[in-house]
Amino acid sequence: MRRWWSLVGKEWRNSWTVILLSLAATVAFDAWLAVKAPEWSAKIDGGLPFGLSFIPFVGVGIAAAVVGYYTMRNEWRDRTSLRLLSYPVSGTEILWAKLVVAVLGLALIAIVAAAGTWFVAQRSSMPYSAMISTTGDILRLKPWERALDITWMVVCLILGASFIIAVGMFSFVIGTIVPRISGLIAVIVYGLTWYLTFAFAPHAMYLFSFVPNPGLIVYAGAGLMAPRHVIPLLPFWPTLAATVILILVAGKILESEVDA
Repeated sequence: MRRWWSLVGKEWRNSWTVILLSLAATVAFDAWLAVKAPEWSAKIDGGLPFGLSFIPFVGVGIAAAVVGYYTMRNEWRDRTSLRLLSYPVSGTEILWAKLVVAVLGLALIAIVAAAGTWFVAQRSSMPYSAMISTTGDILRLKPWERALDITWMVVCLILGASFIIAVGMFSFVIGTIVPRISGLIAVIVYGLTWYLTFAFAPHAMYLFSFVPNPGLIVYAGAGLMAPRHVIPLLPFWPTLAATVILILVAGKILESEVDA
């Protein structure tokens, strides 16, 4: 376990520059929106700065889609993974270390972006009725219900990002089987993996609906007597299983490169 944490530390040190630049860009963008918010609220639309403050989240989504592939490509180009596999460490451990660091980096950027969105909202003259309509259902939850919902939403976002990154890693590793056309194979595998994901997701969620699933607590209707419902998060277990399988298979293929 200590060896694995040293891998995580190495990956974090290698990624810190990119993460720091992304954080600086996010802070600068939100600060600019916060400065412009009062002027735009008076002349254009109070909700415009608030809407633009969600752009960093789009960047986080795009980064999640490509970071897995490019992380593995850089490792393959520098032959770092093959050198690490010469030591008593498995390919799966290497991929898990990269995945954890990538998710932590994206989560850190998302947290800063969320803080920036909140600050921009405070500086914008958004209609009070609009804010109440979007937060009314949340405010009706009891404190423990709100905390539980937020916890599960954060866990699901982390799991979703992990799966997206794992797909990129898996696609690149599969592409290395045929080095001459590795890029083409990686693109095909990437597209095929997502096609299979959407094609079989309903069936997987149906199968996992028979096991206990986490859920979000909601209230249907207004008033103190509104019925309480729990919406099951059916994609949770299939996404977790798919992420683990992708990492395990890609790790075994990485190890075969050393054996060859």
